[in-house]
Amino acid sequence: MKDIDDNIREGMDEEDDSIHEENPEWDGSESELVADDDAESYEIPETGIKIAYVMTREELVKCLYHSNLYKTKGSRAVFASVLFGVAAVIFAVTYFTVSQYQPANLFFSIFSLVMIVLIWLVPYLHIKSLAKVMANGKTIEAEIYPDHIDIGQGAGAWSIELDGHCELMEFDNIFMISLSDGRNFAIPERVIEPEIYNEFKAILIAGTKPGEE
Repeated sequence: MKDIDDNIREGMDEEDDSIHEENPEWDGSESELVADDDAESYEIPETGIKIAYVMTREELVKCLYHSNLYKTKGSRAVFASVLFGVAAVIFAVTYFTVSQYQPANLFFSIFSLVMIVLIWLVPYLHIKSLAKVMANGKTIEAEIYPDHIDIGQGAGAWSIELDGHCELMEFDNIFMISLSDGRNFAIPERVIEPEIYNEFKAILIAGTKPGEE
């Protein structure tokens, strides 16, 4: 009997280890289960997940980059850079060979190179500047329920309906919900306790649609 008990105990330990390996490492932020106080009297109160956290500057940079702040990013930025690069080469070759050093071709070649720099540099600098301002150390409080998310308290409180209309993106251990009005709401995975991580992720996936990064 002792051998059987030991085998059962070892199996349970291995299962626990596999669960923790799948879930992200929790940073100790406040995270707990709460009841939905706004449920109607005839409804069965639903259990929600209450979280409180502070976004870091690095996380804000990633969120701003994945938002619709700049249309030219990622593959679009690469495509535009290739076009300007080809144009720069063509004008440079024309300047040194066909046109016999006409200033217009040199200008357009340099202009194309400058545009490549601006495509990558301007969004990067702007996003870094915005993230610095937004990283003010303010604590974000939210309660996630199966059909909605309550954010903040008092006059500044607002909510997100998880009815399948908003978009969900997952990147760099961050969940970001994008609304049709242009607002975004981000939740880092680090603030969710491993014990409720799977339930938390299932709620977000069920109430949203995949977003385009």
